[in-house]
Amino acid sequence: MTWIVKCEKCGNVREVYVSYNIKDLKRIYIYCPKCRENTFHVIIKRQ
Repeated sequence: MTWIVKCEKCGNVREVYVSYNIKDLKRIYIYCPKCRENTFHVIIKRQ
């Protein structure tokens, strides 16, 4: 499933492919290419 997520630190919005359903989560902790580190990302919507 493809999701639209937004980095809480820098505000970068991007698509992320996740092999499981994350709709019940408010945010996820993944790598941000703009910050160049793992940060929390807010889940905006499913693509």
